[in-house]
Formats: sequence, structure tokens, C-alpha cells
Amino acid sequence: MEIDILKKAGLTESQAKGYMALIEHGALTPAELADYTGEARTNAYAIAEKLVSLGLARKTEGSKTTIEAENPTKIRSLITARQQQLKTVSDELTGVLPTLLSRFRLTSDQPGVLTAEGTDALKLVYDEIIAAKQDVLIFPSEYDHDDPETSALITRQIERQRKAGIKSLALIPYDEFDAMKKNEDGLLAVRKLPRDVRFDAQIIIFGNNVVSTVFNHGIVSTIISSPETATTLRNAFFTIWNSCVVDNV
Repeated sequence: MEIDILKKAGLTESQAKGYMALIEHGALTPAELADYTGEARTNAYAIAEKLVSLGLARKTEGSKTTIEAENPTKIRSLITARQQQLKTVSDELTGVLPTLLSRFRLTSDQPGVLTAEGTDALKLVYDEIIAAKQDVLIFPSEYDHDDPETSALITRQIERQRKAGIKSLALIPYDEFDAMKKNEDGLLAVRKLPRDVRFDAQIIIFGNNVVSTVFNHGIVSTIISSPETATTLRNAFFTIWNSCVVDNV
């Protein structure tokens, strides 16, 4: 049972057997460790070195080099370190997944879904929009400008899209329309929503992608890569767009 638990903590079976041998028999030479674990001596030396590097054992030099187990509470530190490593890997994976999805779409028509948190995830979505160079349809969230950092990020993205020659169409809440109308040009078109219509989540549609972002409980973006989903929401967007007043400033 102990071996299985140690393996779940990140040790290989040989390392787990080595650590248990040190726990049960005290300080051992690598040769003795080989005898107790059934490993070849060469492997026993490698196991001993690995346990020392993991902080689960210590080496004592003398007429004979011996390896002694550290307190089993060190295993908790090992698990904590692995959790931090996994979080780092998860964060890094979040960073590259949009790019991987883009490349995947070049060779496959299978849909994909990615959920990511924070402004970094939103920046990645915006970078994807710039790379795609396709028209963007936007359902703004009534919360997307509540946070100054997020508001500035959205403003910068609008300018980036203009510089990239990407046309954006946005459905604007009634009381924000006048300010946004002033920014309208050949690359930005806006329509005014009815006074009582509000959207909790921001939805962006570009190419075969739909990105839904909520801002009122932290920033959480869900990226859906699906031609069918994008087409459905694009049709919904233009249904609303065509029903809105073009300009009643």
C-alpha cells in the first residue's frame, strides 16, 4: 500500500521501494539498497541519488557512502512542489492552447473548447483575433468596463484591430451608444440596443470561433472552435443587428 501511495506522490516504483527500504532498515550503502530492493547495483546508485535530490534522503560520506531516509513528512513537501509544477505547466499550456487550436483547425474540422481565466487569457484571445484577420462581431458585456485594467485592454484591442484592418461590428448598450458612435469609422460600426437589453457575458465571433467572457466574477473566457456554433451565433447577431436603429443619436 505504501508503495502505491508513494507512486501517486510522484515516485517511480523503484524509487518508492528504495525509500521504503531506507525507512525500514535505516542507513544503507547503495549495494545494500540494491539487495533490499532487488534492483541492479547501477540502478540502486541512481535511485539513491534521485531520493537525495528529491529531499527524501541524505547521503553520508565516509569509509562507506550510506544513504539514510529523511523524515516522511518530506513527502508532503514533494507533493506541494509537484502541485506547483503542475500549476505552472497548466498556466503555460493555457498560453499555448489557442495557438495549438489554430493549427489544429488547419488540418481538422473537429470542434474544440478551451476555458481560461484572467487577463492573460483575454490577451491571448485578442492576439488570436489579430492573427486571424477576420471580421469581428461583438456582443459587449455590461461589466466589461467595470475594471480599469480590463477596460484599457479592450480599448487597446479596438485600436489594434483597426491598425490590422479588421472590421468590427458591435451591439452597444443604449446608454453607452453616443460615446461609441463618435469612434465609428470604416472599420468600426455600431448599433444601439434597446434600452432594456443587456448582456452579462461578452461574446465575440470571428471566423469559426466564439469567445464568451464573463467579467463580474473574475475574468473567465470560454473559446469554442466550431463552424456550426459560430454560424448560429453569427446569424443571431445579424438578426439583432438588423432590428436595431442604425443611428438615433
